[in-house]
Amino acid sequence: MAKNKLRGQKSRSVFHIASQKNFKSKNKINIANDEKVNRVNKAFVDIFLQKNLQIFCHENEPVNVDEATRLMAQL
Repeated sequence: MAKNKLRGQKSRSVFHIASQKNFKSKNKINIANDEKVNRVNKAFVDIFLQKNLQIFCHENEPVNVDEATRLMAQL
């Protein structure tokens, strides 16, 4: 009995663990959590798109002719 306590558990090979079918993973998707994740992802995408659109839309700003001529001169 004392010999078994000193040895501890045997380590299993990686292939044995990988081939097990029930490897402590959830088989069922929690629908409430899935909906929350989808809602948060959609919010992040919406915020990202809004920020990108704000960067590209400069319709409200007046045209800076001096800056435009300076940029054209660089070409």
